Amino acid sequence: MDDFCFSDTDYFSSTRSLPSFEGVGFLDNRLDRDTEHRTETCLDDNLAHKQAGLYLLSGDTLLLKETETGGRHQAIFSLEDAKALGADLDCAILLGTDPAEADAPRLAAPLTEDAVTRLEGEKGQASLELMSIRHVGLNGLLPPDQLGAVAQARSLLTWHANHVYCANCGSKTVVSLGGARRDCPSCSAMHFPRTDPAVIMLVLHRDEEGVERCLLAHHTRFSGPMYTTLAGYLEQGETIEAAVRREVFEESAIRVGAVRYMASQPWPFPSSLMIGCYAEALSTEITVDPTELTDARWFTRQDVRTLMSRHVGAEEPHIPGRFSIAAWLIGGWVEMGD
Repeated sequence: MDDFCFSDTDYFSSTRSLPSFEGVGFLDNRLDRDTEHRTETCLDDNLAHKQAGLYLLSGDTLLLKETETGGRHQAIFSLEDAKALGADLDCAILLGTDPAEADAPRLAAPLTEDAVTRLEGEKGQASLELMSIRHVGLNGLLPPDQLGAVAQARSLLTWHANHVYCANCGSKTVVSLGGARRDCPSCSAMHFPRTDPAVIMLVLHRDEEGVERCLLAHHTRFSGPMYTTLAGYLEQGETIEAAVRREVFEESAIRVGAVRYMASQPWPFPSSLMIGCYAEALSTEITVDPTELTDARWFTRQDVRTLMSRHVGAEEPHIPGRFSIAAWLIGGWVEMGD
């Protein structure tokens, strides 16, 4: 180790040459969260700021205002507009400040049930509409760096809604540090938002003739003929590599050796981090878990190019849209052979 010199080897060259992430959802978020400097008054202080803007959500849907020019929509509302539209400001949280907008505060709040009912009744009659976050992302209705903030908002609001009571003593908790924490006044327990890590992997195999294939599966939750990667949540005390090997074997009976981390994607449904990997298959005989998959097959690059040529929703087998890290992993492998 005495002779080791970091500059002798570029350990990050492969990372710099990764395929473009353009089109992959939720990766960009330009907000400065500044969590470590928040105070007990930061929520009220930022709400009162004249440039404060709020994202308004209801579950997996986001309130958008159609712009006069069409194309991308507006998703940030002033405090005055948020009140008028029926935002539940008692449940508002601070996301951060926007350095591209003179550090204007950006917050999020859920809409009340009455507000949602009213907006749905006015659908098609006004410029306001509740749209699914997936639809917003897939159709490019917001700039990518705003979509990342929407993912942050969706995950945090869901966590707060599900953690009103203390897991330690059962007492009602209160929002602290602008939403970065919930505190229990009864037992002094502090509760922090959680993110659930999940592995998502493209399993690869090269046969004796040098032909490479990838493993794609049709999941039981799919209504159409879409084929994609395998995925699953990490369990307690488990490494990423072990989770990849376990999930692949459980779902397909394929044994995996080497695992290579590639990239990650926030997935706010409700609050996951998809850890994208390539996995080396040590066996090829497939036995699917019928509770998870209806089918799994090995595909050559040419096979996958055919799948990629079909649009999402086609009646013939296809892969997910480029919004997902699954499509990024699949497309990256295809490009490696070009």
